[in-house]
Amino acid sequence: MIESSIKVRTGIPGLDSILSGGFREGKTIVLSGPPGSGKTTFGMQYLYVGAKDFDEPVVYVTLAESPREIKNDFKMYGWDIQKLIDDGKMLIIDARPFKMEEGFVELDDSLYRGETLPFMHLTQLIVSSIKRIGAKRLVVDSLTVLAMQYANKFYVRQGLQGMLQALEDRHCTSILISESSAAEKIPIEWYVASGIILLHHLQRENAMERTLQVLKMRGVRHSEQIYPMKLSDAGLQLVHPRLTP
Repeated sequence: MIESSIKVRTGIPGLDSILSGGFREGKTIVLSGPPGSGKTTFGMQYLYVGAKDFDEPVVYVTLAESPREIKNDFKMYGWDIQKLIDDGKMLIIDARPFKMEEGFVELDDSLYRGETLPFMHLTQLIVSSIKRIGAKRLVVDSLTVLAMQYANKFYVRQGLQGMLQALEDRHCTSILISESSAAEKIPIEWYVASGIILLHHLQRENAMERTLQVLKMRGVRHSEQIYPMKLSDAGLQLVHPRLTP
C-alpha cells in the first residue's frame, strides 16, 4: 500500500508551520498531557475547524462528558457544534462506561462486555460511524478512561493496535487523547501511535502558562522545540517566540 503524502491541516494556528504543513493523512496521533492542559479544546478545535472550514466530516468519541455538556462547553468559543451535527458533518459517540439514570450514576459496560479483544465493540462502532458520514477526522477523549475498563495491559496494547489499524484502513486522521504526568511510565499508546504531541501547563503568579511539544511524528519533518501556547476567545494558538516582538 502506498503511503499518503497528503497533509491534514490541524486548525491550531501556528502548529502546521512546525509540522511541515500538518498531520499525515490517515495517521493516528496521541495528544497527551495533565488535566487542564487544553487537550479537549485542542481535540474539538481540530474537529470543528476541519468540518466548518475544510468541509471534512468528523467523529468525536466521548468517554467522560455527556454530549450535551460538550456542546455547551464550546459555546464560549462561538463554536456551534449542534449545527455541524444537524448538517451531517459531525457525529458524537457517547461511549461513557457510566451513565446518569433517573438521577443516579449507573454502570453501562455494554460496549465493553464479552469482547475477544479490548476496544473491539467500540472500534466497530467507530468504523461504522466513519462510514456513515464519510468522516476524515476522529477524536477519542480519552484513551485513559477507555483503557481503565481492562485489567490486562498486554491485551490493551493488542486492542489498541487493532483500533489504530482499523482507523488507518479508513484513511481517517485521528487524535487519541490521553492523560499523562512526568511521574508516570511511558503510556502504552505512545509506542503504537504515528505521532505524539505533549501539552503541559504551569501556573506563574496569577497566570497559566501552556506549552506544546511535538515528541514524535513519523514521516514528518518537525520542530522538537517547546512552544508557548495561549488560550483565547477563539481557542488555542501556538506562539512562535522568534516571531513575537
